[in-house]
Amino acid sequence: MTSSTTNNAARKLRRCERCGKYKRALYNINGMNICRDCIRGIAFYQVFKEGFRDPKLRGDVITIGLDIGNLVYYNPHSHAWCSPLVVWIFCKEINIPFYYDSLKKAWRYKVPLDKVMKLYIEEGVFRIEKSETGKEVIVEGEVLKDMLKRYGDRNDVFDIIGAWVTGLIISRLHEEPDAPDFRSIEAIIDALSKETVDSDGNIIAEPYYKVTSYVCRICGGRFPSRDEVRKHLMQVHTTPSDEIMTYVQEESVTIGYLLELSSLVDCLKRNGVSPERLIEKIEKFAILIHDDAEAPRIIEREGKRYIVVDPAWVRVTSRTRIYERELVRGRSLV
Repeated sequence: MTSSTTNNAARKLRRCERCGKYKRALYNINGMNICRDCIRGIAFYQVFKEGFRDPKLRGDVITIGLDIGNLVYYNPHSHAWCSPLVVWIFCKEINIPFYYDSLKKAWRYKVPLDKVMKLYIEEGVFRIEKSETGKEVIVEGEVLKDMLKRYGDRNDVFDIIGAWVTGLIISRLHEEPDAPDFRSIEAIIDALSKETVDSDGNIIAEPYYKVTSYVCRICGGRFPSRDEVRKHLMQVHTTPSDEIMTYVQEESVTIGYLLELSSLVDCLKRNGVSPERLIEKIEKFAILIHDDAEAPRIIEREGKRYIVVDPAWVRVTSRTRIYERELVRGRSLV
């Protein structure tokens, strides 16, 4: 047994100052002694926030934001955090001012409005200014202005904004000790981090391909189905039936990565989430999986069941592991 193994075994359980769970290994991040799971949550939030400014990740974080919104939709706590955005979209669509006082009068949630608005303002989504009549008006912050500039000419602009801002707000709540616990998101991040990428952020999960076309190796013709390329080879090139597949090249795209269902279920249970509830949402909202209607959502191989995870989740998880490694680099265990 090595000395490091001995030290880990002898280290006493200590309470993480962020999630409250007892762990043997804690790291000091920004003056708080927190566990590795919490560091991963912080990394995910940072990647999600910065991802919108990265052309390579922008589409991925918007896709994940939509999934996050569907994940927490039935959670009453999420309504309070998403309400200002919903009301802002309504006001924009009918072209009326978004008065802070009107929102305050209609507020019926346990979470204080001031706390919710503080988060939106800190994230640059909203800011508050005075109107000519002296009323406080909620207007777009720099982040929201940037989104409107990029997507304002599209019919689905509010769908895009709603998806990304919801994902940003909910992922930010991982950093708030007294915020609602959106455990299903934590469980998904946990499972993907452990099973689909390594500690350096390299994707190690098995890809799942979808054939998009079939190419004739003889003339280069492309065909949408196997039957059509077979017919082509038989009629045009007079290819014998038993040689046809020799002259067929399949072109495919990666539409997902395989995540063993049992691993996800274990992470859900550890976080106190009902696996059946998440599976129901996967089936209903296509959460976590690719939205290709022809692609299977769960497959079986060698007696094991796998979820075909949308590549967006895996790519963001990969970047999360890299950021997580940077956060703990050079920091001693406490």
